[in-house]
Amino acid sequence: MPLYRNPHLGLPSDRRSFVKLVQRIREEFDEAPGLEIDVEEGARFWALDPFTCELVLARLHSRNFLVRTPGGRYRRSSAV
Repeated sequence: MPLYRNPHLGLPSDRRSFVKLVQRIREEFDEAPGLEIDVEEGARFWALDPFTCELVLARLHSRNFLVRTPGGRYRRSSAV
């Protein structure tokens, strides 16, 4: 099921799908601990629009699962 952005809230309209997507991308980082990716690369890699990809990466960053480098790339936190 594709995610559709709700222009009024700025969030995907299907919360359950968003939660599953966050979990799936978290698992990608678990399976490839050296993965370091920016929003544009992530959008292409996971076939997402850049807005949704940024939301997912920001969610994982806010939960301290990912760190964001000064160059805007995301990678797994060493504390995880």
